[in-house]
Amino acid sequence: MKDVVKFRALVGIAQADGEFDSSEKEFIRHLAELEGLSMKDLKELLQSADKTGKLIKDLDFDDKVDILIYTVKLMKIDGKVLLSEIKFSEKIAKALGFEEKAIGFLSGIIESNPNDTPNIGSINHRMRKYLIDAE
Repeated sequence: MKDVVKFRALVGIAQADGEFDSSEKEFIRHLAELEGLSMKDLKELLQSADKTGKLIKDLDFDDKVDILIYTVKLMKIDGKVLLSEIKFSEKIAKALGFEEKAIGFLSGIIESNPNDTPNIGSINHRMRKYLIDAE
């Protein structure tokens, strides 16, 4: 997910409600670390993010699922899943056009180890049923 467009969209989602709190920033910082994005690049993204979330339209279905997979992996990485992490993940899902319950589905099949690669084809197929509106 090193694609800058995906990170811009993720930051835009976090900022879209006008409340970009420290837990959301920390969540994105951890994801950036996992993906090898430098803190300098992340700071630039945070400063220049599109607060309206318009970049989401530039993401295709696979990109959106990719963002949700990494979000769930990050949520689970420390072995503790906080309600605030679930709510933020659901916010991301909704902003990307998925039902909030898509996070529960992904959480049930994705391991916390970032090196584990789930069967993306199977996940993508099953994620289509969680779309709010057809593409």
